[in-house]
This record gives sequence, C-alpha cells and structure tokens, in this order.
Amino acid sequence: MLETIERTIAEKDLFNAASPALLMVSGGSDSTALAYIMHDLNLRGLVGPLACLHVNHKLRGADAEKDQLFVEKLAKELDIPFFCCEVDIAQLAKETGANIEALGRQERYIAAHEALESLCLHTMLPLSEGRIITAHTQDDRVENFYMRSIKGTGPGGFRSMLYQNGPIVRPLLDVSRADLRTYIEERAQNGEVVVRDDQGNLWREDATNAHTDRFRSYVRHTIVPAAKEQNAQLLDTLCRTM
Repeated sequence: MLETIERTIAEKDLFNAASPALLMVSGGSDSTALAYIMHDLNLRGLVGPLACLHVNHKLRGADAEKDQLFVEKLAKELDIPFFCCEVDIAQLAKETGANIEALGRQERYIAAHEALESLCLHTMLPLSEGRIITAHTQDDRVENFYMRSIKGTGPGGFRSMLYQNGPIVRPLLDVSRADLRTYIEERAQNGEVVVRDDQGNLWREDATNAHTDRFRSYVRHTIVPAAKEQNAQLLDTLCRTM
C-alpha cells in the first residue's frame, strides 16, 4: 500500500521534500492512517514540515470532544504541531440557512488555509510550496461518482476527485478504506507507534456515518454494497473508469 501511495505522489508530482504539509485529521480511520503515512514520509525526507488540523464542528456532543482529544493525542505522539478550530456548525447553519454538510466543508477549508499560512510562516517556507493534505480514498471517489450519477453531471463531473486542486492534495485516492484500516491494525500488531482512544480503539468511529437519511450515507451504505455484490473489485474498476 505504501508503494502505491509513493508511486501516486511521484507520478502526480503532488509535493516534494521541501513542501510544508498541513494534515486534515478528523480522527477516523482514513485520516488517522494519513497521519501515520505522512509522518513516515517526513522521516524519510520525502515531504517537508508537518502540522495537523482538527476541526470540531460541535455536532456530536461528548463524542466530538473525544474526537478532538484523540487527534491531539495522535499529533503529540507523532511530534507534529497541532491546530484545532471549534465551529458551532449547527448554530451557523441556523443563522445562515445553509446546508450543514456544505457549511462544515467550507469552514474546514477556511481553517485549513489559515493553518497552512501559519505553518509556512513558522517554518519560513513559501506559502506557494505549502500543501493541504486530505484523506480522501477510493471509497470517496466511488461515492461521489454515484452521487453525481443520480443528481446529474457532465464528463468532467464523472472524473470525481482530483489528486490536486491548487494547494489541496489527495494522495490516498488509489487506496481503499479497508486497506487503510488494515494498515493501522498491522502497525499495532508490529509494535509501531499507534494511539488509542479511551476505549482502546485505533481510530474514532462517527456514529452518524451509519445513518442513511443523508445522501452520501445512503450511497455509502445502500448503493455501493449492492454494486459490490455484482463486482467485488468495484473500487478498482470504477476508479479506472473515472
């Protein structure tokens, strides 16, 4: 898996050994794996200084606070500077009438750009070299494909996610969520650095991901599993198509 990621980074020219990298980490399995992978790449001199950003949307009460503590613990264990931003998304959505998911995404990227500027300032490296690293995977690409298929889009939309869009970089687009979870579990089994939450979990699970009343969750838990019954290699096949 690491070879796949390194090949993607090299082939797509996503960043270099001097690139300051801000990692967007929610505490879920994808972004937790991203933190470990980028830390390893940093130690090997393949990426520049790292920092970690967690945005607490204040949507899940005590669970949201535990997510924040988990990511802070992860950053401390990896010796990565930690940025945290708390935004009451529900209240903001009530005031503006905006969609909660869209508003959350908007606020995350506002915070990410601000944190990247701070990272570049403190490392005395040019902002133009800075990268915002997200943990989007093959699964996210496939979900986007089906969402756009249902809503309607053009050929460009079916391409789904880009490996790079300005300073935003997605190095995990050729890797599945299952592979990332296996990677974390193997780290733990091999005695490598991992962190656990207060219940001993290697990553945080967002209970709202199991709901099907939101469009993405419906696609994730209903449409994608049905498609996988017809093609067990759906992720690889559909990503090649895209």
